[in-house]
Amino acid sequence: MVILGWRMAILDLMKRPSKTVTAKKQTLPAFVSRQVARSRRYFLDLSTDHQRPIAVACGGYEEVRRDYLISREDFPYYCVEFIAGGVGQLWLGKAATEPSAENAAQLSAGTVFSYGPGVPHRMVTDPRQRLRKHYVDFSGRQAVGKLRGVGLEAGTCLRVSHATEVAELFDLMLRCGAPQSVHSDGLCSQLLDVLLAKVKQRRLSGSPHDERAFETFDAFQELLGERCAEWATVEAACAAFGITPAYACRLFARFGEQSPYQVLIRRRMALAAEWLGNEQLLVKEVAARLGYPDQYQFSRGFKRVFGISPAAYRRGQFGGG
Repeated sequence: MVILGWRMAILDLMKRPSKTVTAKKQTLPAFVSRQVARSRRYFLDLSTDHQRPIAVACGGYEEVRRDYLISREDFPYYCVEFIAGGVGQLWLGKAATEPSAENAAQLSAGTVFSYGPGVPHRMVTDPRQRLRKHYVDFSGRQAVGKLRGVGLEAGTCLRVSHATEVAELFDLMLRCGAPQSVHSDGLCSQLLDVLLAKVKQRRLSGSPHDERAFETFDAFQELLGERCAEWATVEAACAAFGITPAYACRLFARFGEQSPYQVLIRRRMALAAEWLGNEQLLVKEVAARLGYPDQYQFSRGFKRVFGISPAAYRRGQFGGG
């Protein structure tokens, strides 16, 4: 609800008439990686004058290439990065000067880390599961204190739960920063405070028990997506995975935004929509693939998720029944 309130207030401000700053076409700064397949970025105050309380320099979202490699001994700003998906390895501080498999931090969805001036850092992606990540770079005399206040000093790597909430704030900063307007600087600076507070709220303790619980949640959630066509119920999924439904519900209440049932049904219906749209299957064929006893029960589930029947969805795609 807090994020929703911020979103509505900021978007309301963004809709008001304002003097738009015309963005000049510019070459990407040298520190921005070119080993990126897709990206969305914004650029605000790229000066390195650290006398302002806080100043967001730039930020954005990147889907990296298979050959992605970052290796820096220094950086002009403080940076917070958030892994939205994929797998990789990270070395911070002294570990970056002599990187090895033993001193690497493992990157996966939900990892947050920071670096800044005087902090060497090195990062690579698994070419089979390329990293997708958000980032924000900033400077100012309050930057060190803000990071320390949430336990994310430059050179720190941690994990968070409720990753969607963190990603939403990065997305909102991107929308406020691009296209740039007279409001962009102030909005992104305020959202940086909210982002850091959210990281503090959702960070995992780092205890072995906490990490094991999160890893179980992460693995089970991934499996729900990979094998959703096989399982009509959470009970069946839990039996195959080796946990009880009650434990699954506790994990999703602690680390997720939806119940395991909601996640499973939405992924099954998303797969159904893909079959209806890409493979041109009939409604009864999709229902049979997903193990429904009849197409009417499947249609009710599809409509609860998407708001229209699968038949109407298919007609919208192909003009046929």
